[in-house]
Amino acid sequence: MIDLTDKTAESLRVPCYMTDAHALLRPVAFLDLAQNIAVRGADSLHFGDDELSARNCAWVLARQTVRFERPVRHKAPVRIVTWHKGAQGLFFLRDFLLLDADGLPSVRSTSSWVVMDISERRLVRFDSLSGIVDATPQSTDHAIAEPAAKIVLPRDAALEQIGSHRVQYSDVDYNQHANNVKYSSWVLDLLPEELVYNRRLKELTINFNREVRPGETVALWHTLAPDGSHIVEGRVGDHQAFIERLFFE
Repeated sequence: MIDLTDKTAESLRVPCYMTDAHALLRPVAFLDLAQNIAVRGADSLHFGDDELSARNCAWVLARQTVRFERPVRHKAPVRIVTWHKGAQGLFFLRDFLLLDADGLPSVRSTSSWVVMDISERRLVRFDSLSGIVDATPQSTDHAIAEPAAKIVLPRDAALEQIGSHRVQYSDVDYNQHANNVKYSSWVLDLLPEELVYNRRLKELTINFNREVRPGETVALWHTLAPDGSHIVEGRVGDHQAFIERLFFE
């Protein structure tokens, strides 16, 4: 059993709008749950949105890895759990678990965050956050021990454009850019239907390298890597906005 005394947790029954054609929790629905509990977790440690916005700053997700270990059914009682793991290099780390009724993990995730200056749209230097964001871990537990990795396209990867997406009203959050969860929605919507409908997603890793603003169009390029993973790169013009690696059963 996971010790929840030093973590932020919330219980729910999986609602119908979070499920897919097989009545299972959609991968993107987990990302929504993780995002929401991350906000609550930061608030509980007094370096959440309110504290950062007073300094004209905001949290921005830089990298995330998610491992979907067991399917989660519609109406299943679950608990989403998060905790701050302190600082490592340029990032602040935060882990997540989705637990079943018996307290066993169904989904594991780790994420890496930075702080952005809202006006200048640039990253805030780590040393200037002293006294604002506590670098001390809330818990030393790991959902996934290794931080989310940097994704590099395989050498000589043959990329094919599978579509594009213009950032619209439903994509944009209160930081005035496309919400991080939306990127994975675009990817899963554009991958082959026989893949996303018939094969369970086992793991994803995503890197966010450039924010995407309202009205911008993201071109999505796909390649099948030698390890069997699907890699999708999102570009705005000549710039890589994000890159995502997905492993299916």
